Amino acid sequence: MQPAKLAFVDRLRGIAILLVIAMHYLQVFASPILRDWNEIGQVGVQLFFVASAFTLCLSADNRRDEPHRLRAYAIRRWFRIAPVYYVGIAFYAWMFIVSGEGAPYTVENVLANLFLVHGLLPFANNNVVPGGWTIGTEMLFYAAFPLLYPALEAGWKRWGNRALIVAFALAVLVAVAWQLGFRLHYGRWLANNSYAYGSFVNQLPVFVAGMGWYLAAWRGGGMAPRPVRDTVLAAVLFGSCWLILGLELLPFNGILPTLAALGWVLFGNVLRGKGGEGGWLGAVGRVSYSLYLIHFALVWRPSAWLLQAVEDVPNAQALLLVPLYVAEVALLYPIARLVWRFVEQPGNQLGQKLIDWSNNPRKPAAPTPT
Repeated sequence: MQPAKLAFVDRLRGIAILLVIAMHYLQVFASPILRDWNEIGQVGVQLFFVASAFTLCLSADNRRDEPHRLRAYAIRRWFRIAPVYYVGIAFYAWMFIVSGEGAPYTVENVLANLFLVHGLLPFANNNVVPGGWTIGTEMLFYAAFPLLYPALEAGWKRWGNRALIVAFALAVLVAVAWQLGFRLHYGRWLANNSYAYGSFVNQLPVFVAGMGWYLAAWRGGGMAPRPVRDTVLAAVLFGSCWLILGLELLPFNGILPTLAALGWVLFGNVLRGKGGEGGWLGAVGRVSYSLYLIHFALVWRPSAWLLQAVEDVPNAQALLLVPLYVAEVALLYPIARLVWRFVEQPGNQLGQKLIDWSNNPRKPAAPTPT
């Protein structure tokens, strides 16, 4: 469990996963309004990325004196992601192959996902594990972090928060250049949830925002929470995201992650100022990774079957909207707890054991004198 002063991170992850589940849940409803305007829930992914960047910076600072830091970092990150993801690969391969939808499970696609390099490969990026593109992008951030964070920290130490603003602006320029290059090459704007949209380059400002928030607010003690101001600005940013998605303003698809990241930094700053334990939202947040990987199986299949069964009953779907969502989250949570308990936590512990062993390998005993 996180210390009380860090409970806001778990609460943020809880909000993120509830938004993502809601988005995928609403996709199976017959109502065009729900289907067309539900995608605002996808900004929960940017919240995951912001929280990941924040906590990764904290972990790096706490382990500055760890021996063989880079090796330990790589082991720790791999075992943080891989065990649960491998369970996801096996489960969804079984589910889709049994249902006759196993075409994406080629040797190339599966191997790319097993080695967690699918974030570099459009053909394998999001078709082995639903939502797996986020894991591919996260892994690329993990790879870049040992270079990004020291550079950002060095600039911040020398020039203060001005360096963070410049770094964020540069990240935005990189993302915009990516979007314009895509437009020039293909003659169209980035499609929402496409490979180009979810690529690490386009999501770079999100991760830089998370690292900058950590340095400015946590390390620097600045960015004092101002609930009214921060909430209003966050609402404006999320409202902009909602309009971009709902009105299909295609030229602005690419900047949506950046707007969402800024909104989450502001909203997260409000939660940071509240303190206290994480409560039920924090409990959901602690198992959010397992929840993310398992929720597709429930919200896309059983939900769709139930809603189709009552499609001709007047107002049935509207009446089921909230109760069914609550019921599904209530069912998913204990399953996620089991995955967290028996896969995610043992994976993390195995990674730590490997780090400890690699730092202190057992030397062979000296031969007994004869």
